[in-house]
Amino acid sequence: MHSLATAAAACGVNKSTVLRAIKSGKISATRNEHSEWQIDPAELHRVYPPIARTAAAPQNASVDDVLAIKVAMAEDRLAELKGALEDMRGQRDSWQKMAESVKLLLPAPDQTPSSSWWPWRRAG
Repeated sequence: MHSLATAAAACGVNKSTVLRAIKSGKISATRNEHSEWQIDPAELHRVYPPIARTAAAPQNASVDDVLAIKVAMAEDRLAELKGALEDMRGQRDSWQKMAESVKLLLPAPDQTPSSSWWPWRRAG
C-alpha cells in the first residue's frame, strides 16, 4: 500500500494531484488508524502510469541525469516509430501497386448513364 507521498513519487506527480484524484473519486483509498491515506498500487496505476525506474536512474540521480535518460529513451522511441512508419509506407506502396495492376486488368467501366438509374422515378 502506498501513502500519499509514496503514491505521488511512484507516478511522478504532486501529492495534491493524488489527493484531488482521491477526493473526486477517480482513485479509491482508505485511511489508516493514523488518518493517513492508504492507496492500493493497482488502483493508483489504473489512473496514473508508474514512472520508469531504470538502473541508470537511481533514486539520488541529479535532474540532468534524469533528463539525459529521458531524452535517450525518447530518441529510442522516435527511432522505433520512424522504423514502423517506413514499414507502413512500404506496405502502402506495395498495396498501391497491386491495386493499380488489378485496375489495369479490369475492363473500364461503362461511363454512359443508365436510363434506369432511378427505376422508381416516373418519366414525365
